[in-house]
Amino acid sequence: MQRILLFACALMVGATLFIGPVAVAAAPKEEEVDSYLKEIGWTRKDLDNYLKFYEVSLEDFKDINHLRDELGTPINEENLLIMLETYDLTKEELEVLLSRFGEKVQDYTFIEDLELAVDFYMTHEEEVARAEDFLVSMGFEAEEARLIFHHILSLPKDVLAEELERLEGMLEEEPNSVDKVFSLWTEMMSVFQVDADLHVEDGERVQVTEETLMQPGWLEGKDVHLDLYNGEGSLLASAVMDEQIVSPSFAKSTGTELVHLGQVGVKMSDELYHNRMPDTASLYGFGIMAGLCMLVAAGVLVRWSGMGMARRGS
Repeated sequence: MQRILLFACALMVGATLFIGPVAVAAAPKEEEVDSYLKEIGWTRKDLDNYLKFYEVSLEDFKDINHLRDELGTPINEENLLIMLETYDLTKEELEVLLSRFGEKVQDYTFIEDLELAVDFYMTHEEEVARAEDFLVSMGFEAEEARLIFHHILSLPKDVLAEELERLEGMLEEEPNSVDKVFSLWTEMMSVFQVDADLHVEDGERVQVTEETLMQPGWLEGKDVHLDLYNGEGSLLASAVMDEQIVSPSFAKSTGTELVHLGQVGVKMSDELYHNRMPDTASLYGFGIMAGLCMLVAAGVLVRWSGMGMARRGS
């Protein structure tokens, strides 16, 4: 009996070490990936960015068919018409709907992604309209609005949700001095993980610092250009402001709308994750769970076996 128990323990530990890796140690072949990308008109960077959004990598897919299945169905005339009928939309109405977020049908590759976006925009119409009004009021172009929203969607949603709550708390207090206004702007940039470049163009580009802004009367009659960059140094959007940039009420109202925009992004990320998260975790998770169960069972058997030997030895 003792030998049987020890053999069972060894078998379970061995299985723990070897079964999991075998189940997940696979990935689509490079040449198959290249061929697939050519087929859907993507670059490797497009694919990497797409997978990064869902916090997975190519290695999480066992083969090219698994990757194809999880990414979805490329948009064609037939499935686009079916989607339009489902949402009782015409092509023109779809374009208008998407344009409110600086998007167009051509921005989407898979019908599943387009359908999720349409569903989100239509079921959150009021929130979307408010976000749209804010982006327009800031003077952003349609492409800039799209880049900003996609940047927000790319942020870790749990971290962003916490940061938005913190920013919301800060906005309860009135920023009643220029340094507090500047501090609030700095926090807003930090929460959304963007770098801001403030400058005036008076024959030449002159950087604007906090000290400059705090000089009484310096801003009078000047236009301040605000350029927003993502963490990789790519320009997202530009806006032109005047003295309002140091106005407590403007900073507070802008912060409030940014929090709302961020919350719309978090909500959309949540829905995308729930509906489009590639099913790559199931196999990996199963391997881990199976391994953990076997380790626990093996540990129990070892302890039981040890107790039995101790009893016989006593």
